[in-house]
Amino acid sequence: MPRAPRCRAVRALLRSQYRQVWPLATFVRRLGPEGRQLVQPGDPKVFRTLVARCLVCVPWDSQPPPADLSFHQVSSLKELVARVVQRLCERGERNVLTFGFALLNGAQGGPPMTFTTSVRSYLPNSVTESLRVSGAWMLLLNRVGDDLLVYLLARCALYLLVPPSCAYQVCGSPLYQICATAETWPSVSRIYRPTRPVGRNFTHLGSTHRVRNSSHQEAWKPPPLPSREAKRSLSITNRSVPPSKKARCDLAPRLEKGPYRQAVPTPSDKTWVPNPAKSHAVPISRTTKEDLSSGVKAPGLSRSGSVCYKHKPSSTSLQSPLCQNAFQLRPYTETKRFLYSREGGRERLNPSFLLNNLQPSLTGARRLVEILFLGMRPRTSGPLCGRRRLSKRYWQMRPLFQQLLVNHARCPYVRLLRSHCRFRTAAHQVAGALNTTSPQRLMNLLRLHSSPWQVYGFLQACVGKLVPPGLWGSRHNQRRFFKNVKRFISLGKYDKLSLQELTWKMKVQDCRWLRSSPGNNCVPAAEHRTRERILAVFLFWLMDAYVVELLRSFFYVTETTFQKNRLFFYRKSMWRRLQSIGVRHHLERVRLQELSQEEVRQRQEAWPAMPICRLRFIPKPSGLRPIVNMSYMGTRAFDKGKQAQHFTQCLKTLFSVLNYELTKHTNLLGASVLGLNDIYRTWRTFVLRVRTLDPAPRMYFVKADVTGAYDAIPQDKLVEVIANMIRHPDNSYCIHQYAVVQRDRQGQIHKSFRRQVSTLSDLQPHMGQFLKHLQDSDTSALRNSVVIEQSLSLNEASSSLFDFFLRFVRNSVVKIGGRCYVQCQGIPQGSSLSTLLCSLCFGDMENKLFAEVQQDGLLLRFVDDFLLVTPHLVQAEAFLRALVRGIPEYGCMINLQKTVVNFPVDAGTLDGTAPHQLPAHCLFPWCGLLLDTQTLEVLCDYTGYARTSIKASLTFQRTFKAGRNMRQKLLAVLRLKCHSLFLDLQMNSLQTVCINVYKIFLLQAYRFHACALQLPFDQHVRKNPAFFLSIISNIASCCYSILKVKNAGMTLKAKGASGSFPPEAARWLCYQAFLLKLAGHSVTYKCLLGPLRTAQKQLCRKLPRATMAILETAADPALSTDFQTILD
Repeated sequence: MPRAPRCRAVRALLRSQYRQVWPLATFVRRLGPEGRQLVQPGDPKVFRTLVARCLVCVPWDSQPPPADLSFHQVSSLKELVARVVQRLCERGERNVLTFGFALLNGAQGGPPMTFTTSVRSYLPNSVTESLRVSGAWMLLLNRVGDDLLVYLLARCALYLLVPPSCAYQVCGSPLYQICATAETWPSVSRIYRPTRPVGRNFTHLGSTHRVRNSSHQEAWKPPPLPSREAKRSLSITNRSVPPSKKARCDLAPRLEKGPYRQAVPTPSDKTWVPNPAKSHAVPISRTTKEDLSSGVKAPGLSRSGSVCYKHKPSSTSLQSPLCQNAFQLRPYTETKRFLYSREGGRERLNPSFLLNNLQPSLTGARRLVEILFLGMRPRTSGPLCGRRRLSKRYWQMRPLFQQLLVNHARCPYVRLLRSHCRFRTAAHQVAGALNTTSPQRLMNLLRLHSSPWQVYGFLQACVGKLVPPGLWGSRHNQRRFFKNVKRFISLGKYDKLSLQELTWKMKVQDCRWLRSSPGNNCVPAAEHRTRERILAVFLFWLMDAYVVELLRSFFYVTETTFQKNRLFFYRKSMWRRLQSIGVRHHLERVRLQELSQEEVRQRQEAWPAMPICRLRFIPKPSGLRPIVNMSYMGTRAFDKGKQAQHFTQCLKTLFSVLNYELTKHTNLLGASVLGLNDIYRTWRTFVLRVRTLDPAPRMYFVKADVTGAYDAIPQDKLVEVIANMIRHPDNSYCIHQYAVVQRDRQGQIHKSFRRQVSTLSDLQPHMGQFLKHLQDSDTSALRNSVVIEQSLSLNEASSSLFDFFLRFVRNSVVKIGGRCYVQCQGIPQGSSLSTLLCSLCFGDMENKLFAEVQQDGLLLRFVDDFLLVTPHLVQAEAFLRALVRGIPEYGCMINLQKTVVNFPVDAGTLDGTAPHQLPAHCLFPWCGLLLDTQTLEVLCDYTGYARTSIKASLTFQRTFKAGRNMRQKLLAVLRLKCHSLFLDLQMNSLQTVCINVYKIFLLQAYRFHACALQLPFDQHVRKNPAFFLSIISNIASCCYSILKVKNAGMTLKAKGASGSFPPEAARWLCYQAFLLKLAGHSVTYKCLLGPLRTAQKQLCRKLPRATMAILETAADPALSTDFQTILD
């Protein structure tokens, strides 16, 4: 039998997601009679290959094989597969085998599939089709029989290995769905335990091997997942009180299950959606008397009293109507919950807010208690979901929550807002700014945002008036919550505040209202955990519902273009006026045609899937930038998904087809570069070619930025360009959609959904051939991955794609305020197509008008930013004149204020306006790069970090294993910054590479400081200096490893510390950069500065004098002045 491919990474990934993973031959041998051989002498090679490469994976919730298993074949292979497909479709189970199949009523009729009565195929499934007609699978059916093959296809997951390192799934639940289900969050019961310091307490900067795993020690780990039998035994043996012999049927359930609500991770792995009806986590606590008095059997128990997560979804779950739409306890609350509030411009609480709909009485208080802690529906009208008799604990809470409702009704929210969030400008200046639309007045108006301290003062006043002192229990708890409020509003756009942070250091014993009985007697552990959970629910509701509602109701919160992810708070009354000015400017600049309601309705009826886009604005240094969100109406207003999904699929298909055409006709993009990789490839070729010339010519640089590129391109010209690409009557495309699942070195699982476009001439219909092609391809280069086929479309006509493109361009509807407009000129923004269409249109312009400009020179364009480098002054001046005059045919008009040259320009030749002129020899800025106009070497431009906060722009998971996440985040960002454009020693001199490396390390030092400031639970640097020293050492080692890879074939080090760039040089630059930054915070990093200085002195003794001179020049403070204005 052929040797099975190793594919170690794939096998490890599968073993982490399934209960058992066996080779097919081993699995059959364990079930079959003794001596039965699956592979026999004389078997064809294709069958031997199938058996050698097939893996059988048994899910955690899989049923065992039938006891009376028969190894006899009764059916043909096609009949057996059809029977399995029909059974899976009738059950409604997601299985790779059934992709592209559906029941007749769900697939809009049609003839049924052969050997089935109610299943038809609406999309080709190459995996299932290959299985049905494969001779190897037919022989397998003959050897194992109907019963076992049906069990394998319906109850297990089969994977076929494809050398050298990948596999594809044949049947079973999709692997990406299993991975999403298996991910769990820490239980609520452990949120009060302080985490241990990060790693062990070493204090020297030496080998990092001893502290490599220290990042795993700074936070607790969830309990190991027991087997199903162990869970069952735990649920029986760990009850503190035996259940009643007979359940009481006359009362509604009274189980305290509100605080234990869990959240189910969505397939996208980005958000958590509460779904108790399909919860994959079974909450557990010790049973108390009041739990058992409800007559409901308590869920299973764990020895620690914490939530015991099932590794895979259970077939049974809570289906009670009381669980639907109830308040949910999630692992974290996010800042994005109060971003871009669109609930009108009035500064008031939303009338639908929960507290506005409850009467300040004991009845209203009881209703609030039931909603928060017992899972009742948060509504006050209509029939109740059944009355339940409150336990003593909850009955005693009513007076306190009644006082909370009374306080809410009496709270003067608007007066508190005006008191704490006053405008920081005189009233007459505010009025003057509102009465004009001049740019300077608009800038003055943009400065009238509320500071985080003002917002915190408002929130503190509101929460202080709302919550009675009895609910806090003590001033300590109140101060802890206010500290979390201050931290919450200071987070960045993508940050989260975890439940662990929210409840850390809260004193449960101070809250008397949590007790089920009076007195200070000894509290059992189970009772204490119950109180912890109830307090966690209340605090989370107060932050996630009340504080968030205050922010959404009284402020418009947004990011800016100049402060990364830092959030700005504008009072709604102010933002309403700012938005009106932005809308007026936008309508003056962009050609829009207003639509009546009837016209909007007609357009939606003609093509329902076309979304209506929303327009919003974000502040920029010179005004407001319009942002079109195409996904807004497409995902929230159209049938909850079907029509929006259709539009999104068509958009992705068109995007994939255009990229496929570009791979065949690369000249269509003209001078476009799509990222740093394209810039490096093109620039390196140009530089090496120029350096062969003797003497080296002087280079003339021109940088130009197109004004309003997306809004100015004529639609007729855009349609003409795209028609030349895809509008061929005989053209049709094959779209292969597939998912890729892989695990990184840290054990985290990543999944992505991709498309492969081909024509019938180069189609790979068999999944094995297709995966082999993906591994050999230069563009995809799959490694150590599992591929799951989603669909295969064999006839995507170019005419239908072009019709979709026309609708997309000519029927793009934008909603501004309460009115709808259709865009008559320009490219619809807010989609993945926008940048590509802009590049294609300008690429056509360059091919037709600027073909001669690139003679002996280089023309680059990143979307709408041009760069011309040429040795001919005449060509540089001609190119500049052409852009200044404008090219109306393509809507190209440059902004002279952003135009830069390095040669004298006569203003008379440019209609009296001259661009910004730099010296002949300088560092020329373009798209975040600094280009040496004489040597053509490349440095990174760090001026974009001026006056910005690194802490606001850097996001990492701070709660669970914060130290490990900090290390991974810093190394991940380092890999992005260490690009070949800055580290290539053939293109750049050694001195320039050293400067680039030093600045990369210096920026890493700023990021290191920003991460250290955000570590939760008092995990200070002084508590474990060895761990943080190991991070610094890892940064130096990682950067040098990347440097060696980028300069493969060059000898960078020699014996000792000699060589052009030895590893000791990288370490010296790293330590110097960190010493420069950390010395400015000597109190915080005192424990690190000594070891860093000692290690640097040891390196100085090893390095040669010539190397040290280069390093000291690279670390000259005069070369890093850009970093001095960074805020952190």
